[in-house]
Amino acid sequence: MRALELDEPNPKPTAAPPGRPRSPEADLAIREATLELLATEGYANLTMCGVAAAAGVSTATLYRRWRSKLELVVGVLRARVEERPMPNTGSLAGDCRALVRSQVESVLTTASGAVMAGPFRSTLVQPRRRELYEMLDRAASRGELRPGVDYDTVADLLYGPLNNRLLVTGESVDFALADELADLVVRAIGAAPSPGSRAGRSGTTS
Repeated sequence: MRALELDEPNPKPTAAPPGRPRSPEADLAIREATLELLATEGYANLTMCGVAAAAGVSTATLYRRWRSKLELVVGVLRARVEERPMPNTGSLAGDCRALVRSQVESVLTTASGAVMAGPFRSTLVQPRRRELYEMLDRAASRGELRPGVDYDTVADLLYGPLNNRLLVTGESVDFALADELADLVVRAIGAAPSPGSRAGRSGTTS
């Protein structure tokens, strides 16, 4: 069953005002400084002046790109997400494993809890879920999904355990967990093997 289309629009980044072209070097320095300060100082203590000083740019340079600290952080985190396209390995098992491993990599290299829930969901989570639905559509077209699978539930199964470890139990998050989680989800949502498949013949004797 295909999940209902999310109706909250993806906020568009602030358009840069007319003037000299943006410097890729400055963009990179700002991005790295923002991520570093998020990891060391946290969102509450991050300031536009602090980012500018760490990046070696002026505060005016920051404000030409982002109108507020929230827009800056969301923009930087969006760029991180865009670096990790939704997997398309050619199989459901491969896609799920690559997806969860990518999520673990993001967890290990990006400060968590940096933005408020509403902007975070609308800017980062919901667009990512739309891409996940497309990944699951590809699996369904290959006959890899069992009938009636709810896409939102699949997303919760893939992402929920990681968030539970990060926010509740404090247990470690690593690639072994990613692989185990992906395998469990695939077994839960995968189509039943056909009678002629190897799995279907597992109970027979030779």
